[in-house]
Amino acid sequence: MKLSLATGIQKLSMPLLNVRINDTTLTFLIDTGSTHNVIASFVFEQLKHCFKVLDETNEFMGVEGIYQETSYASTTLVLDDMKIQTIFSVIDMNETVLKLQDETGLQLHGLLGIPFLMDNKCIIDFRTQEILIE
Repeated sequence: MKLSLATGIQKLSMPLLNVRINDTTLTFLIDTGSTHNVIASFVFEQLKHCFKVLDETNEFMGVEGIYQETSYASTTLVLDDMKIQTIFSVIDMNETVLKLQDETGLQLHGLLGIPFLMDNKCIIDFRTQEILIE
């Protein structure tokens, strides 16, 4: 499946992907430098019923450059008609999200990092501004 990244790249110079969890559309930054898929804690709290919390926890450097204890949760993302099971680290990234929203008018809900890209054999083509998800 090919999905366009053009809007995010043209408006913000960032590859953004809109996904659905149940009936809620969320915006994720595709971050090729992130070692985790990340969902903002405020989003997780609002959609907690859509996630399965995993027993595992970890500490890693979050979006704001601060080490945080994180829990893991699994959910199904829907892109067009494709369903993709994904594991997220749940972190507090409110300050970053609010700053981005003030500067751009865009609300970011999380990051899709290397695990998402590798698990789904993604190819990002910046020339065509598309992502191919196998």
